[in-house]
Parts: sequence; C-alpha cells; structure tokens
Amino acid sequence: MSTLSLTVANDISNAVLKFYARGPALIQTMQDRPLLRLLTGGKKNFPGGNQYVSDPVKGDMMSAQTSVALGGGSFFQGYQEDDSVAFAQAQNIQRAEYKWYECHAGLVITWTELKKDGITIADHSAKSEHADMALTRLTGLLEDRMEDFGESWARAVNSMLWNDGTQDAKQIPGVTAILPDTTGSGTTGTLNRATFPWWNHRVNLGLAVSASGQNLSKFLRAEQRQLRRYGGRPSVFLCGTNFITALEVEVAEKGYYTFQGFVNKGENDIGMADIALRGVGSFQYDSNLDDLGRGKYCYELDTRRLRLRDMEGEWNKVLTPERPYQYMIFLKSMTVTGALQATQLNCHGVYSIA
Repeated sequence: MSTLSLTVANDISNAVLKFYARGPALIQTMQDRPLLRLLTGGKKNFPGGNQYVSDPVKGDMMSAQTSVALGGGSFFQGYQEDDSVAFAQAQNIQRAEYKWYECHAGLVITWTELKKDGITIADHSAKSEHADMALTRLTGLLEDRMEDFGESWARAVNSMLWNDGTQDAKQIPGVTAILPDTTGSGTTGTLNRATFPWWNHRVNLGLAVSASGQNLSKFLRAEQRQLRRYGGRPSVFLCGTNFITALEVEVAEKGYYTFQGFVNKGENDIGMADIALRGVGSFQYDSNLDDLGRGKYCYELDTRRLRLRDMEGEWNKVLTPERPYQYMIFLKSMTVTGALQATQLNCHGVYSIA
C-alpha cells in the first residue's frame, strides 16, 4: 500500500482531466457528433459582466419605408422642378440577445476505491510516501474514469445543443429552440418573428420522396437559391438516419451504381459514398436526431451565422472542490458557461420527409 498526499493526487487528476477535456482524447469522442464538433470548433468567446450575448441584426431597409422623418412620402421618389423631396432616417437596427447559461459535470472517486487499487490518500498535513507504481495506478484509474467522463460529457453537451431547453430550464437552449418546426411566430433572441418577417428560417416538413421523380433531391437543389438569397452560405447538412436513407434511395435509382458500384472487379459493390450537394457539402448523420425522434429530419446550417459563444475562461473549466469533512471522497468537476447564438435566420433550413 502506497500513500499519496492530497496535493499530489490533485495535481495528477487535474493533468488527466485537462488532457481529456482539452486535448485529443476528448476530441476523439466528438467524431460521430458533428454538431458538437462544428460548434465547439468555431466557438467565439465573450467577456463576462452582462446577462446576455448580444449582437446587432438588420433586415428592414430604408427603401421599404413608406414614411420618413423629414418631408413625408417614400424613400425613393420622382420629382420635378420645385417639388418637395423626402429625407429618410434609418432606424432599422435591432439587437438579438441570448441569455448565457452555466452547466456542470462532476465525478467522485471514493477513498475505498483507491485503497482497492493499492493507494491511500492522506490529508495535506500527512507525510506522503509513495512508489512510482502508486502514481501509475492512480493515473490508470483516472484515465478509465476520464474515458467515461469524456464520452458522457460529449453525449450530454451534444444533446443539449440539439434540445430546445425544455429538458432543463438552466441549460443552453439548442438548435431546435433557435430553429423550431414553425415560423412566423414566437421569439428568437428576444426578437418576435411575427414582427420581423426577415427574422425567420426556412421550414418544409413532410417532403415526399420518389425514387423515380427525385422529389427530395430536386427540392434541396432549388432550396439553395432561397437560403443564399440574403447572403447566406449554408455549409453543412445534419440529418437523421431516415432522411439519409431516403436520399440514398433517390440517388441509387438514377444510376449511381452504374458509375460507382458496378465496376468490373469480379464483384458487385453495393456500398455508397457520402451524398453531397455542390456548394454545401455532404449530408452528415447525427445520431442524436434519432435519439430525439427526429430521424426524418435534416438541418441545413450556415455555421457563420449560428455559433457557440463561451464566456472567456469559462469553457471546460476544471475545478477541484474541497472534500466535505464527513465524506472520504475525491471530487473533480468541469463547468461550461455560454450560449448558442444566431445572427441570421433566413440562411438556415429545417426539412423532414413524410
């Protein structure tokens, strides 16, 4: 049996936790969660000191004004000789505000568990006597816990970033809160979507699928004109399994295998490469949509206009809570503070198949 001081044990556990939280180990758990990878990879921090993350947004222009501050009339008008003319005063800037939230994930290791692995934790005042084997055992135990912690953290945060916030009023409202199944009503970023028609995303649910008619494929191609109409540049499709399967049916029907699968190699390969749309990219499977009962859905996102905002120094923040005097335990935790923010909505689309 080897003895480690609490200080040494904390130093080791902090190093392991930070490695898994900020290094390649945790990133590996993100690979099959494209939304989490995209949003955490492109997050932008903000300073504390305010309850909201706020950015100016604008959709109305002076050219649409029917009355102006000086002279009456419209923004653009004909005139002749000494006709009076109007002068417009632009007052079209709004602010989209998103409340930031705090979330916590923690783990506990009992001193009994460590003793079973041949390690004793001593209080600060105790003398520390250990062999290198004690450090190895502690690191091994922590790495095992961190693998579980990292995977659990990735699942929890990814699920939160998809959910609409109703699962926990103190968690960050996710994509389905910002891009719900309906448009024209409700609020996003404190702005009323009925008051500002330009503050709406694209929605088309219950799309028909036809292998021969290519209905879904044709719709998605045509839809790009509307998503790009106001400067949008959608960059990713995130889909449930049913949506991708429907696309595969349409693509396969029109001779995909003729060029990709039925190659003379002595075998017929029924595999299919990723399906993509020029200018956007491939249709990526996100398993969390299946978990949410949205296997028939596809979300087309412009990641320039939908981003994760993290409070400076408060994302994946590793903490070491003090041991409660009445419990023989070892505590570690990690917190995140931030918001999911949209600065434009008409460049995103929510689609589903019938």
